[in-house]
Amino acid sequence: MAQQKISSTDIVSVANTAITGNIINTQINVPSPNVQVFTSGSGTYTVPTNAKYLTVKMCGGGGGGGGSGTGNQTGGSTGSATTFGSSLLTGNGGSGTGPSPNIAAGGGSASLGAGASGLALSGGGGQGSGATSTSQSGGMGGSNPFGGGGACIYYNTNGSAGTTNTGAGGGGGSMNVGGVYAGAGGGAGGYIEAIISNLSSTYAYSVGAGGGGGSAGTSGNSGGSGATGIIIVTAYF
Repeated sequence: MAQQKISSTDIVSVANTAITGNIINTQINVPSPNVQVFTSGSGTYTVPTNAKYLTVKMCGGGGGGGGSGTGNQTGGSTGSATTFGSSLLTGNGGSGTGPSPNIAAGGGSASLGAGASGLALSGGGGQGSGATSTSQSGGMGGSNPFGGGGACIYYNTNGSAGTTNTGAGGGGGSMNVGGVYAGAGGGAGGYIEAIISNLSSTYAYSVGAGGGGGSAGTSGNSGGSGATGIIIVTAYF
């Protein structure tokens, strides 16, 4: 029997046909990440089915800025903690200020519990204020990586609030009278970026509220309120 020769071109053609058929008949479906954002209150986060790990970004509430005045003004109050899981992730609230004379308020601390890894940063402190012979602005509120500190506003103005859901501190009230203290800025809430790979089915959460601004004293202005915190949870599959 005569032998039929097969050329290299024929072999490549057959191989390409087989490969092309496999590619056409094979589909790969990769689910998109599931993102949930919590801006207030408390509740329970349920881990989506088939999730492999979570990333969490969050911060505590910011502290309120202090009021200004020649007397009877009050300081801002401290923000509340933001938590995710039972002692797993905690971003404490930023400190409020005392009444004038105002020393800069400290930022809230942050911590990671067993089972989470990542970054835990203390929030930035608020700006202090000092006595001058002329009018002066209130201290600026502290910030964390979300930003948003209450502005340092000049001349006889109430302090501005921290930007919504950043956990930033409120600004202090300014003064238009020399020789007294303007209000200092409140501290920012502690900040966390964490990865959780050994998952539970659910996690309790609570978003920390911002602290209130201090009230105005005689001839003074009120401090701005601290911003509420936030929790951003992303599930990957």
